[in-house]
Amino acid sequence: MMRKNLFRLALGSAALGLSVLVLPLASRALPADVTDPAIIPLPAFDAAAADPAKAIVVRLDFQSRSTATLDEAVVSIQRAHSHIGDPPILRLTLKDVDGAVISQMNAWSPLWVFTNDGQERLEIQSSGSGSFVVPFAPGLSTMTVRDIDLAQDVISVDLEAPIRDFCIANPSDPDCVEADLSVDAITPTAPLFAVVGEPVTVSIASTVSNAGPDGPVDAEVTRAATAGAGLTLSPTVSDTVDVDALAVGVPRQSVKTYTVSCTEAGVRTIDFTTSIAPKLAAVVDPDATDNSKTVQLSVDCAVPVTINVQPKSKVNPVNRNGSTLPVAVLTTAVGEYGHTIAFNATTIDPLSVRFSSRSVLLAAGGVPEIHGKIHPEDSYELDESTRDGDLDVLLHFAPRKDSLASSDVEGCVFGRFAGVSGSTAFFGCDHISVKK
Repeated sequence: MMRKNLFRLALGSAALGLSVLVLPLASRALPADVTDPAIIPLPAFDAAAADPAKAIVVRLDFQSRSTATLDEAVVSIQRAHSHIGDPPILRLTLKDVDGAVISQMNAWSPLWVFTNDGQERLEIQSSGSGSFVVPFAPGLSTMTVRDIDLAQDVISVDLEAPIRDFCIANPSDPDCVEADLSVDAITPTAPLFAVVGEPVTVSIASTVSNAGPDGPVDAEVTRAATAGAGLTLSPTVSDTVDVDALAVGVPRQSVKTYTVSCTEAGVRTIDFTTSIAPKLAAVVDPDATDNSKTVQLSVDCAVPVTINVQPKSKVNPVNRNGSTLPVAVLTTAVGEYGHTIAFNATTIDPLSVRFSSRSVLLAAGGVPEIHGKIHPEDSYELDESTRDGDLDVLLHFAPRKDSLASSDVEGCVFGRFAGVSGSTAFFGCDHISVKK
């Protein structure tokens, strides 16, 4: 009977989170190198040096052994009791924001209850509610409850929300930090134009900062992009990067690169959005109005065209001393020279055209049409021997050394024409032979 009472005492105490020490009935002599526990002074708890007594209380409603729902999760100004001695019924796993395990502990299940109908016994109920009290830590993110015998997770509880609520209400708590994070700038780097069907690279630099008062703090920066009609974008999925130890007054920059393709001609747009948030729930941002910024990038999508440098010449010689260079821009139908968009060369705006290498044109360089006008004619096709009856346009340029390098093997024309939806860009290149 004594052994049964001791077992019941140990079981009940474990349910309260208390460890149980069963002393022997008869004392024995201690070895010479062991201090008598009876004369060891109890350790003094230094309340001033210790962290404030805080715990997270999670109340769950169990519908069965394998399913539960969250009733409430709050931070409590009390110390979490020890789980030493709790039987392996449930396993509580506490993880941080990176998914790393902070601690694990056994716990009683609210479904295990003592009943007494003349004889006390332990029963497993089909449903029930109970609270779990776990130690507070600023980096806590989730608590997973697992039924050990079933080897099945019952529920995963978000602990960041109660920590964030507590720190907002108690900003002076030693475990809470205040840092005003902001997105200061989003700076795109993109070519002057893109040609329909030819991918280009766009880089987006996002600058973020911490205005304090506390720091450094860890932050998470999320970057997203949304392409408008007539454009495709890769990657399409937003991403989140860590910005570790963001110090007060020391901005940081992250760069993300996208591949952009025009599917339709005309000026198209992409919205780039960057947002920042504290990585830890214990970090409170007092002003969230500057935590996100969006910029819109305009992409000038040019119609691909066919040009013929030095019509009737297969070599296409180019002199960089400024002598006149004739270049024909051909009128083409859909499918001609592989084009998916028809082009009427006579609609070209002569004041908009520039001739140069591809790289110089993409940097807004190039030489203009020397007469300031277009010269409609049925020009020679790329075979340099036939005319197809279309009214093409002949342009004249005076190439300079700053518009072509001696190593260039292609010359290109960029300009604008009167398209269906207004002024629209066009672009085309042909092989050349630059005179040294």
